[in-house]
Amino acid sequence: MRSIRSTQFLLAVTLGFSIGVWGQSGGGQGARGGRGGAVDFYSYDTSAGSASAISDAKPEETHQKITVNGEALAYTARAGYMPLRNATTGQSEAHLFFTCYIREGVSDPSVRPVLFFLGGAPGVAAAWQEFGGLGPKRMRWSGDGTAGLPPYQWVDNPYTLLGQADLVFVNPVGTGYSRPDQPGRGPGFWNTSADNSSLGEFVRSFVNAYDRRNSPLFLAGEDFGTGRAAGLAVYLIDRNVPVQGVVLLSMTLSADSMAGDTQYVMLLPSLATAAWHHKRLAPELQALSAEQVAEQARQFAAREYLHALYKGDRMTPEERGRAIANLSRLTGLSRAFVVSNNLRIPLERFNRELLRDQRKELTISDARVTGYVPGSTGGRGGRGGGSGGVAGDSALSRLAGGFLTAYEDYLRRELNVNNSGNPVYYLSGGGVGTFTVTGSDDASLAAAFARNPRLQLFVGMNFFDLRAPFYAAEFTLAHLNVAPEVRARNITVGHYESGQMAYVDGKSLAKLHGDLSRFIQNAIAAGRK
Repeated sequence: MRSIRSTQFLLAVTLGFSIGVWGQSGGGQGARGGRGGAVDFYSYDTSAGSASAISDAKPEETHQKITVNGEALAYTARAGYMPLRNATTGQSEAHLFFTCYIREGVSDPSVRPVLFFLGGAPGVAAAWQEFGGLGPKRMRWSGDGTAGLPPYQWVDNPYTLLGQADLVFVNPVGTGYSRPDQPGRGPGFWNTSADNSSLGEFVRSFVNAYDRRNSPLFLAGEDFGTGRAAGLAVYLIDRNVPVQGVVLLSMTLSADSMAGDTQYVMLLPSLATAAWHHKRLAPELQALSAEQVAEQARQFAAREYLHALYKGDRMTPEERGRAIANLSRLTGLSRAFVVSNNLRIPLERFNRELLRDQRKELTISDARVTGYVPGSTGGRGGRGGGSGGVAGDSALSRLAGGFLTAYEDYLRRELNVNNSGNPVYYLSGGGVGTFTVTGSDDASLAAAFARNPRLQLFVGMNFFDLRAPFYAAEFTLAHLNVAPEVRARNITVGHYESGQMAYVDGKSLAKLHGDLSRFIQNAIAAGRK
């Protein structure tokens, strides 16, 4: 979750790396002196004097076919680098690695929609969206929803969006195989302005190189990458590159939604759905659907709970008792625990407390997944009750294990990518240093709508993603500074019974595919009116 705990952004080993706002990334700088002066061979070192030149050769091109709903879908796949050239000198300053999938047999490809996926937070590659569930080929996830054990494989993806739009998955500098031409230039790309500029140049270069200048353009970002998509929309519109629509998955939250006591109100419905999943609620609540439980929690949060936190010690004993009882009822926590936290339930404490009797802790990226809490091995460092915390994010660790192995194998075997020099593919960290952020999703979206009132927006929210509480995203949209007609006609929302990445969940993927397909079709139709 984004600002409940800290405004410092930390990059961990998987997609869900974040604690603060999209921006402050540590751990990406190449460390030259580890223990005993050991060289770090993994992280990108911006202090290196030079780097191997990346070829300007054309991307590898293959022609492939998959079966979708019993019908063959033929497409051209390309994988390679796009040089970013300085407009004044003509010299390249970086090379962005991308993959794209263009449907074949289209009578006029120039007017077919193109959907650009921009990855997640700084350091997180677009491979998650591509190979995780939205490209033409998808990781073969294990029956338990994890990467499983080797050998890792992939399958035709019946829920690919290639039927609705051509797909481009681009990796900003420091993610995937994308690199600055000189190591010292890396930090110059790691700020909001340069990020928008470099990706904007990629989009401009792509539509020119492949004659897609007249195609309706869509931008998609995920997690903290939603700030990137919103900001890029403004950047492109200001430079006369029209944008038809923006897709935000697990939207970055506004500062207002996470300020003061508001954060506890915004978080509560997500705590209720998590408790519902783990069957910790009363029978009458357990008999409801996730959406119904979410709605009960919304109603309580917006009325009685908000009122109780506002009144504080001015509550009557009856009001306080009623608020405690309802908080306990909706979260599955004891009344004593609610009282001890003064009616304010921090995410970390909830995750540790809900299944404490089973020595399990909920995972922040997907509350349905739990990790075992080991007992304290001594008298130091343990939590109350003699237990320590769960290291890392159990859900994302189980997904990431084997994912990169399968994806790199896919690049080599199916897309003919043969990177000389054996470069590191930065999937979720290691290639980006400190990233300086300016602006916010909601301000960028408002600016984009002001420039283009016909812009269409889709926001996907997940019931079990505790990093991005869905009620907080709803709050952000409700307070978006846009015209009434824009709010009424241009914003579409989807809710999913999933954790952070709805597309890795088979049931949620089917719903997400349907929602995004309709969104693209409706956006195209609206643009023609």
